[in-house]
Amino acid sequence: MADSRSWPKPWVFSLLILPLGILVGFISTPLPFLLARAGVPVERIATISSIVNLPSVLIFLWAPVVDIKLRRRTWLVLAALVTSIFVGLYFPLIGASHLILMSALIVAGGIVDSLVLAACGGLMVRALPEAAQSKASAWYEVGFLGGGALGGAAVLWLAARLSLAQVGLCVAVLVALPAAVAFTIPEPPPAPASWFRGRFAEIGREIWGVVRSPERRWSALLLMAPGGTGAAQSLLPAIASHYGVEETGVMWTNGLAGGVALALGSLSATLVPNDWDTRLTYAGAGLTNALAACILLFANRPSFYWAGTVLYLATQGLCWARFTALTVEIVGPQTRDASTLYSVLTSAGGLPVMAMIWLDGFGFQKFGTRGLVWTDISGNVVVFAVVAIIFIAHGLPLRQGFQALQSGRSRV
Repeated sequence: MADSRSWPKPWVFSLLILPLGILVGFISTPLPFLLARAGVPVERIATISSIVNLPSVLIFLWAPVVDIKLRRRTWLVLAALVTSIFVGLYFPLIGASHLILMSALIVAGGIVDSLVLAACGGLMVRALPEAAQSKASAWYEVGFLGGGALGGAAVLWLAARLSLAQVGLCVAVLVALPAAVAFTIPEPPPAPASWFRGRFAEIGREIWGVVRSPERRWSALLLMAPGGTGAAQSLLPAIASHYGVEETGVMWTNGLAGGVALALGSLSATLVPNDWDTRLTYAGAGLTNALAACILLFANRPSFYWAGTVLYLATQGLCWARFTALTVEIVGPQTRDASTLYSVLTSAGGLPVMAMIWLDGFGFQKFGTRGLVWTDISGNVVVFAVVAIIFIAHGLPLRQGFQALQSGRSRV
């Protein structure tokens, strides 16, 4: 741990994660839009979207490289620079003529870019005191969620005015520049280690350490619970027409206003006191997300879609900020391969998101718009109820000491 006088400011992590956030935003909104504009069939776009999202699910396979040989800040900068090169290569290929090559380059760039997430997670654990990690997690999500949504809107704005090659150059610069801030973080060189010898055994021991600790095990199970997922985010544009909202309204509500809402929601997590139990506040954030979704049940009118969507995205930002705080807390300062374990937990936390997206879609198929919304609400309410019952039954306090949590002295 660096000397307290040289600790990085929590807001720095909103810049460090931007290279990943911008490209996640690009994959989720501008890429499908640009492909559809080029005449690519919807079913082909769906297949491409699934393929290019694979790096975010499989990151744990290559994340261990960030914990060896070079400083994490160096890995972060290198990953952003290489990613910017891939961006410059695949943007001119967006269209109907080079789909296979374009997809392969996006996946390769995504593998490299995902190392930014691993490096950021490791730096939060290693470069910050425990009391500052919660605020850093909130700023991290500001850059990831808010930056992703606003970055996607910026790509669409540029694409309407410039050639795709020029847009790619602009995006490449936006990806590369923020990463340079990493060099302002004091970080000691890593301990000598081989590339592969004994690495997977060490990683296995660290994962087993999470399983053996009742405290960390419960927190990890909460990460994989169907609460605080924000799963309806990707489905809200699909049901906008049921509320009488047209394409322009979706662009402003889910794009620009949604990006601001995600950023402000993430930033609101900095108001949560450092000594409040992270598990309870994470479940509580999911409850606020459920309450926001209730607005979508009142009436199928544009005003209710606008208000419900913006509040849903704002509370989603809060959920993901608390998710990151809980993940960092589970990793803890005792973990040697902090970036690796952070990536494993993040990948595991993505499983309930995919499950809830499927369940929300099933709810829509059976009961329409209200079925989708009620399904999404149910996951948050059930998880909060279970966590609240555990806290009440065991007499656990709302406030907790971070040191007590890490040493596993809790009664659960």
